[in-house]
Amino acid sequence: MQAFEWPYGPLFALFVILSFVIPVPLWMFKRCRRSALIMFFTTILVNIGMWLERFLIVIPGLVRRSHMTFDWGTYHPSLIEILIVVETFAFVALGMLVFAKVLPLIPLFDVKEGVVFRHVIKVGRKTIPATIREGLPHHYYEKNH
Repeated sequence: MQAFEWPYGPLFALFVILSFVIPVPLWMFKRCRRSALIMFFTTILVNIGMWLERFLIVIPGLVRRSHMTFDWGTYHPSLIEILIVVETFAFVALGMLVFAKVLPLIPLFDVKEGVVFRHVIKVGRKTIPATIREGLPHHYYEKNH
């Protein structure tokens, strides 16, 4: 129950806010679920909240003093422990980037931009070969057969 006492009470409240209070209501709206920026923001909040949860599971238990023969001290993370936490966030970000690279986030059959058609364009009296992107008015080109 040390999670509710000082100095861990505010961290527990922050964990609940970051992991549940902000992201879950946003996920209820279709517009928010379809926005990449909002989803990125909420995943970062959940990631920070889950890190706080793990922190609150481990650290308050280590701080509890008992009547044993050794001396208790205040816990300060070493450089290695800080680097492990930073590398964990970096590994999650790398995994998301690799996932987005290997599996396209937008299905290819939904993508119309970049569809290229080969045609000829009439310029004055001449017709010249051209590559036309979808979306130009049809009177600008005629099909090359």
